[in-house]
Amino acid sequence: DGEIGVALAGPGVLSKWAHIPALKKAGNARLRAVYSSSGARGKGVASRYGCDYCTTEYDRILEDPNIQMVLITSRNQLHASQALRALRAGKHVLVEKPMAINEQECMDLHKAVQETGNLLTVGFNRRFSPFYKPFREKLKGRSAPAVVHCRVNSPGISGEYWMADPSIGGAILGEACHFVDLMSWMLDSEPVEVNAYTLPLGGKDPVSENNMVASFRFADGSIGNLTYSTMGSRTSGGELVEAFQQGLGMSSENFKRLTINGTISHSKKAWFPEKGYDGQIASFIDCIRTGMQPEVTVYDGVRASIGCIRAIESAKFGCTLPIDLSAYSNYSKR
Repeated sequence: DGEIGVALAGPGVLSKWAHIPALKKAGNARLRAVYSSSGARGKGVASRYGCDYCTTEYDRILEDPNIQMVLITSRNQLHASQALRALRAGKHVLVEKPMAINEQECMDLHKAVQETGNLLTVGFNRRFSPFYKPFREKLKGRSAPAVVHCRVNSPGISGEYWMADPSIGGAILGEACHFVDLMSWMLDSEPVEVNAYTLPLGGKDPVSENNMVASFRFADGSIGNLTYSTMGSRTSGGELVEAFQQGLGMSSENFKRLTINGTISHSKKAWFPEKGYDGQIASFIDCIRTGMQPEVTVYDGVRASIGCIRAIESAKFGCTLPIDLSAYSNYSKR
């Protein structure tokens, strides 16, 4: 009962334009505290949004009985450790993607959710966007495997930008994980193997490992292709997702355009991108209040991270690799 107290860990640009406004819209929740390793940044965000306090000590928000949920939007390499500590401190967690950047982190978080009973969800906001939800609805009734294609151009993830560093996830674990989750969710099927290629290793700008073409095979026979590039211009297109089944083709571009071509064709357009942050945060707040499992679970976070890890390994070793999630299947949620 009452208002859910939220603490923000790692305030940055994304949290300020997406997560905090979504929290305010959700209702029944309030941003009470901000944790940041930079005292000045934390104080600025806390003052702007009327928080009770800011802190440079992560333990302070974990020990605060008025905090029920921790929203983690820090750098990729911190996500798993901060989420793990929050779960063990009795908090519910919304952690931005990637949930984890190695398999041990996947196992630790999976185990912690089971042991604590606290809720964890991962920031796969595309599931909640009106420009992607029709894909799952239309693909659900198919009688044969489908073909999916995801093309992403992210020229900003380059040079000295921290997200370009493969040692802490790079563009593939850090961003392409969105599309491993998206394909699995749209198809309602598990990825079972991947074959991937990157640019020749050793390139520093563009970073070789961040430019990938990966083909996934799914348990129901569907196939999906992911093309991720950091080399295009800022005007050469961003995100395009297509799906094809017998008698039907769908495409979505940059959260602004949806086209469905079948017996009857129709399209949807928006002036501003509708990315799904509002829907995901409102849904998770409701899950905390009702005790229901969130739409995106720790298993979904595991699948996306391990799918990307296997794609990176496939490109490195030049072979097709299986994606085995059997160790986590007791917690899968379809």
